[in-house]
Amino acid sequence: MRRGSSKGARAPGDLRIVQFGLPYSPNLGDGIISECLSYGVARVCSGARVDAIDLSTRSDFGETVVRNRRLALKLLGALPRPIRHRLVKHRLRAMLDAAAPGWAGIVADADMVLIGGGQLFSDADLNFPLKIARAAEVARDGGVPVSVYAAGVAHNWSAEGTALYRTLLDADLRAVGLRDGPSIDAWRAQFGAAGPDPVLMRDPGLLARGCYGPVAADTRIGLCVSDPAILRYHADRGTEGVAKQGLAPLAQALVARGHRLRLFCNGAAEDAAALQDLAHELQDAQRSGDVEVADPPTRPNELAQLAGGCSALVAHRLHACIVGYAYRRPVVGLGWDKKVESFFASVGQGAAFSPAGEPPDAIIARLERTITQPFDAERAEEIEGEVLAGLRSALAPAIQAPAS
Repeated sequence: MRRGSSKGARAPGDLRIVQFGLPYSPNLGDGIISECLSYGVARVCSGARVDAIDLSTRSDFGETVVRNRRLALKLLGALPRPIRHRLVKHRLRAMLDAAAPGWAGIVADADMVLIGGGQLFSDADLNFPLKIARAAEVARDGGVPVSVYAAGVAHNWSAEGTALYRTLLDADLRAVGLRDGPSIDAWRAQFGAAGPDPVLMRDPGLLARGCYGPVAADTRIGLCVSDPAILRYHADRGTEGVAKQGLAPLAQALVARGHRLRLFCNGAAEDAAALQDLAHELQDAQRSGDVEVADPPTRPNELAQLAGGCSALVAHRLHACIVGYAYRRPVVGLGWDKKVESFFASVGQGAAFSPAGEPPDAIIARLERTITQPFDAERAEEIEGEVLAGLRSALAPAIQAPAS
């Protein structure tokens, strides 16, 4: 019998929550999700403990799961889909088999499992379907209720990926909370009517300002640099080619307009390499002081401070955009995947989203309009409240557990 299974309703401060996510991902936006989720749980249930389990089996920052990931993804992309699936299944199942006993030990002490947030319901060669299925099996075997919390859903599931995601139905799935309307639509279209009907639960990264504390902004505009190959690999169907244009023309045009820039990245090695490449192209602007290059962050709080410390931001990466918004900065999101557009629409900032292929002059005009418009701080406060309300809803099965 798992811990507490004989108890009745729990005091919120006694809860033990397990989050399956990507807390130690080299893309530190995923770490921001995890840390902001723990912060949100503390706001909702003071004293509750959150244990974060990394679906990629990492146990700390800087741990390498796939060496030379940039090259590995390039090679995978050149192979037929059936071969890619076989290779991914062979490697991932061995990793998950090794990790599952440790996961089971952590879940055995839990009152609730949260799966999310982040774009965990996207089927790039069965990567997340395999991981989510294993997490669901561990929760099922531990007899622990499950809520999907603030996850993103892509409309790209294969038949095999769909079958793997439906393993959630074998667990005690109580709630499905998704971070935007298009994710809800994609879930219903691919998952069907089985299980709880999905509802909106906002991304915990929107709590970044409270989680990491105030950050003073300087006069530089932050330009978040991402590796185009990584963006193409993870993009929704129909948007795979949108990140081909480089950022150098945009950076040069911004400098020509009199803006001072800070180049930064979300921390992944591939993004850091792209940052170095762009910095090399902008050496003259660095010497003049118009462009500053930040060291790649190694922890989520460093990424939050980088994003929050800019006067405005331009980014492909969703959580650079989310953190900028959380810090009340003007942000322009660059299109490459529907999740970026969906975020801006969800916070009433649709005019700050730049569709894929928009030329630098148009992006700059969009940014300058966004900068001059008053930031709706009252709406941002309301959205933070919606994040916490969604978290309360996700945790409700544990807080209101009946006596057995």
